[in-house]
Amino acid sequence: MQFLTAAENRASFFRRVALYYPTLDWRYKLIEQAYNDAKDAFRGKYRDDQKTRYFEHIRAVALILLDYLRIRDYELIVAALLHDIVEDIPSWTIERVRVKYGERVALYVQYLTKPSKEEYADRDERELVYHTRFDAAPREFFLIKLADRLHNLLTLYACTPEKRQRKIVETRRYYLPHAEKHLILMHEIEDALAEL
Repeated sequence: MQFLTAAENRASFFRRVALYYPTLDWRYKLIEQAYNDAKDAFRGKYRDDQKTRYFEHIRAVALILLDYLRIRDYELIVAALLHDIVEDIPSWTIERVRVKYGERVALYVQYLTKPSKEEYADRDERELVYHTRFDAAPREFFLIKLADRLHNLLTLYACTPEKRQRKIVETRRYYLPHAEKHLILMHEIEDALAEL
């Protein structure tokens, strides 16, 4: 997936968006707004390697949708850009996403968001509730979630061996069955698991 290189930037991302929506189109502007909101929200946050800006992951997930899955639905692209914002940024709530981006985007983001630690102090219970919701989720959710999981697998090298093993087991148990069922990134996830 050569388009996930560090050379990616705002200009190259929006060149792709402009292939489908002219810059004055309200859908282009909404994607741009989501890009800006996510970049601002995750400013100063880094991934496990403490070198890679967290926003690089956000952009990579949206790029998997745009370039690899050929998704043109602006609401899916917006939701991909906002997929971690409610879970990781306290000032962002599902209601804030709904008011700013609409009901459909908010629903996708809600499915993408794990229950809060206040609701479920026990991590295993929290994970179980989150993964159980997958059975009721619309297929479009999996376009984002499986792109997110694929990028996480491709960048697991920076994690501890324990976290790596946990993510591999979790992927086989919860993600691969849905990838197979919906025919979304199944081979790519299998290849990433084999490499790990």
